[in-house]
Amino acid sequence: MKPGRYVQRPPAVKYRGIFINDEGPCLMTWARTKYGDLNHRMYTNVFELILRLKGNYLWPAMWDNSFATDDPLNAKLADEYGIVVGTSHHEPMMRAWKEWERAGNRKGSWDYSKNAEKLRAFWTEGLQRTKDYEKVTTVGMRGDGDEPMTETESIALLERIVGDQRRLIGEIINPNISEVPQVWALYKEVQGYYERGMRVPDDVTLLWCDDNWGNIRRLPTDGERKRKGGAGIYYHLDYVGGPRNYKWLNTVPLPKIWEQMNLAWHYGADRLWIVNV
Repeated sequence: MKPGRYVQRPPAVKYRGIFINDEGPCLMTWARTKYGDLNHRMYTNVFELILRLKGNYLWPAMWDNSFATDDPLNAKLADEYGIVVGTSHHEPMMRAWKEWERAGNRKGSWDYSKNAEKLRAFWTEGLQRTKDYEKVTTVGMRGDGDEPMTETESIALLERIVGDQRRLIGEIINPNISEVPQVWALYKEVQGYYERGMRVPDDVTLLWCDDNWGNIRRLPTDGERKRKGGAGIYYHLDYVGGPRNYKWLNTVPLPKIWEQMNLAWHYGADRLWIVNV
């Protein structure tokens, strides 16, 4: 090497990862056959894969699993590997959707207008058990099971939810809440809330999404690019939902993926990229 000063720049996107969404039956069957479940022995392979792909971020499998409670070593080893763990667009505050489902009627309905106290307690547990790990906390709320909220649940209620979630983050993680990484996913109808005037504080990352078929619906404006939290992209290579599912086949061509993500980067959506696999 020639004498001189050499500088390696940081990655073009800060958080780069995968969302193990539709894990059944392929990954789930393999993991349960080979490792017994989606436990730390299985996830070490996922962590290594992410690192080999130059990633650093993960939304864990959630159809029939809970990353934190299925195996306490999952989160510990992720942190040791340097993998930043979050939760998906409809699983706020570091809690897996499956954890709420497993609790059944003991916790009441997934409705903040009727069950705010139990929901706050549920979210508090998620923050407390992960407070020592690097993470990006999802804020906001969708309906139970990744469905839209009811029409009676207004933008005002969602803004109240985010405000209450941020108070919990400040109490448990860091009183200087603007230094805590947070993300709000503008997925499906949630983007409509934003377009009708709902706002979150500037330090929260706006996660723009595709239309589930590889077409990014919206990119940051000039004013939005000045937000402290920046913007990111949630993109699909796999989808279960209407008008039809697509799994296991590469239905989104690589040139199209490159074109869409290159466009996103040029428009400043470079804080977080997560792809549904």
